[in-house]
Amino acid sequence: MQSRVIQVLRRVLVGLARLTLWLSIMGILAAGVGWIWLDRVILSTLPDDLSEYRAFRPLTNCEVYDNKGQAIDQFWVERRVWVPLDELPDHVWQAFVAAEDRRFFQHKGVDLRGIARAIVVNFQTGGTSQGASTLTQQLVKNLIVGKERSYTRKLREAVLAVRLEREQSKEALLELYLNYVALGAGNYGVEAAAQDYFGVSARDIDVGQAALLAGLVPAPSRYSPRRSPVTAAERRGIVLRSMVTLGMISAETAASHQDDLVLVPREGDTQGREGLAYITQVRRELRALYGDELLFELGLQVHTPLNLAVQAEAEAAIREIVDAHQARQGRAPIVKRLPKASWEAFLSEGPGLRKGGGGGSVKEPAAGQCFQALVGPKRDLNKLSAGPFTYQLIAEDHEALARAKNTGGDVPPVPLSRLIGAGDVLEVCRTDAADAVRLGDEPWSQASAVVLENTTGEVVAMVGGYRDTLEGFVRASQGLRQPGSSFKPYVYAAALAKGHSQIDTVVDGPLALPAGNGQTWSPKNYSGGYAGALPMRDAMARSLNTVAVRLALEVGADRIAALAKDMGVETPLRSDLTLALGSSEVTVLDQARGYATLARLGRSVEAVFINRLLSVDQEELARAGEPLRVEGRSLAPLPGGPGRQVLPRGVAYEMVDMLRGVVTAGTARRASVEGLDRAGKTGTTNGYMDAWFVGFTPRYTVAIWLGTDRTLSLGEGETGGKSVIPAWIRIVEALGERKGERLRPPDEAMLLPWRGGWVAVSRGRAPASALPIERVGDGPLPLFGAPRR
Repeated sequence: MQSRVIQVLRRVLVGLARLTLWLSIMGILAAGVGWIWLDRVILSTLPDDLSEYRAFRPLTNCEVYDNKGQAIDQFWVERRVWVPLDELPDHVWQAFVAAEDRRFFQHKGVDLRGIARAIVVNFQTGGTSQGASTLTQQLVKNLIVGKERSYTRKLREAVLAVRLEREQSKEALLELYLNYVALGAGNYGVEAAAQDYFGVSARDIDVGQAALLAGLVPAPSRYSPRRSPVTAAERRGIVLRSMVTLGMISAETAASHQDDLVLVPREGDTQGREGLAYITQVRRELRALYGDELLFELGLQVHTPLNLAVQAEAEAAIREIVDAHQARQGRAPIVKRLPKASWEAFLSEGPGLRKGGGGGSVKEPAAGQCFQALVGPKRDLNKLSAGPFTYQLIAEDHEALARAKNTGGDVPPVPLSRLIGAGDVLEVCRTDAADAVRLGDEPWSQASAVVLENTTGEVVAMVGGYRDTLEGFVRASQGLRQPGSSFKPYVYAAALAKGHSQIDTVVDGPLALPAGNGQTWSPKNYSGGYAGALPMRDAMARSLNTVAVRLALEVGADRIAALAKDMGVETPLRSDLTLALGSSEVTVLDQARGYATLARLGRSVEAVFINRLLSVDQEELARAGEPLRVEGRSLAPLPGGPGRQVLPRGVAYEMVDMLRGVVTAGTARRASVEGLDRAGKTGTTNGYMDAWFVGFTPRYTVAIWLGTDRTLSLGEGETGGKSVIPAWIRIVEALGERKGERLRPPDEAMLLPWRGGWVAVSRGRAPASALPIERVGDGPLPLFGAPRR
């Protein structure tokens, strides 16, 4: 019996031994397979060297500064402002450690104890509310492996977290985390979030504010202090209690912040800020040159020549001439006229205010909101339709003088009730009274300006319109407008370059030119008459159209277009004879560059909106006209530089002198400023659609346009000389030009006694009676065209 028991035991033990051996072999095989899988699927895909993250800087903001070094703008892909850890109060990093990783200073990248605790809690609750990712793992997820939801991602994350902790100190990891973490509303890092939510630096936030920021990490949108202040306060309380448990703060300190009101200012409104068009231009130029990724990788500090004092005056001057024009011509709320076939589609869109997007129900505009409404078939101003709603125009606006649909410039202002027609779309705004609307406040005319420093090409101010917006349409650089007679200096300059002189005799008389299909084109002067034979200087001063066309016939439209391009008109031009009268569209910035080339005695100029680019560490990376140098690479240069000599210096100065005559005795006489050397040209297009004045002093060129966005007439008599020059004078006075300073003639020019005064002529074409500059005398040079002493 005993031996049988022994035999059974022996067989059991042998079986167990065999099973153990088999299981061991299978375990070793499984471990081997697991290791091979781990190596090939996980480890082999991970970077071995993480040393680059010692000096890693995430994408940061681009900051823009004016000419005095004052910050005027920030833009970003991720709104982030880097702040060193040692500049933050301890309670900032403590709040995040308490909220996200209590054992941060004990573990080596992965918190096994925390994982165990999370498993137990989640098992007990039946959910997944308890997480165990360390701050280092969160960094790895955001920096390296991404946010894919999978077990392989978690394994990669854990392995890299351990490796990263070997490469970096806890303090370095904490600094990187606090500058990288997403905190909602486009904010990344504690500094950007503190500035946005509290209006202060993270260096200055208190314990309660730090706890509120730390509480946002799991779900920044859900816990947003703007959207959900109650939820945000509850999360803050959780973090404060955790800080007390860890001995970071006292219970009394936590209690003192427990009931703090969550007062978060609204996100910044750009309304009322100066230089929005200028800032928009800077942003677009940088993106076009370098792209977003490089811009924000470098965290560029962008220094501009923007002069805020001049910018403020320029914006005020533009508003002033638009308001003055509105006062003369009346409000014109008519946006467009729709054919009857389009009425139903327009009304189906409602007043443009919807709940939940295009598929939602139509929302009626609130009091004060502006929208578009349709005039019905009976032209009844008391039955204006906007979607399903009907409104009546207040009585005071029935007779409001307006010129909305006058396209010829020869119809006097008439009451709105007579001007409108069926299908007209009006811009209206709700009043406090039920079903009542008034005419819209926005002016129907617009204006824009560019102020450019002649020597450097620096743009010191730019106005895009009556009310500029950030990242909006910038009329000064994007709006294409016919320049009218303000284009004539390019025509005359081409004629001077070909051999003419400003005192040469030209003929102002009828012209009949073939226009195709058996038609003829006969250009007319603004006055309707003809002056006969007269000097070129007088023809320019009087802005005679037939003379400009005759010169274009002689010189060639192609040559004029090429010269204008060389002088700075970057917009492609049509090369036909109507070019001489400014029929081909240009921008205000084109005109500023072109006229500045004359002030620079024929040397072309690039408009400079950016003088310098600095890195976040204050290292200079580029200056105007130089390439951007980054990590040994040479990238696209910033606009700027000395320019090219595109017009002989003597010819350019003769053109300058001719434009002085426009100001002293021509269409721009209103631009006279006592003691100031100035030159320029007005422009007015057919039907008074556009009005211009472009003028320069020895130091600055100022180009201004007044018109509409909808190809409407400005009204009878709205010329460049009348409507635009007041803004030019205000801007020039704001520039503080020194009286008596003169644009001195070059050696290539000579002075000619003429009509009891002096005019300038190019040395190569001067008559025998002309004097070289050095013979005029030792005193200050005369204003040419003024009487000789």
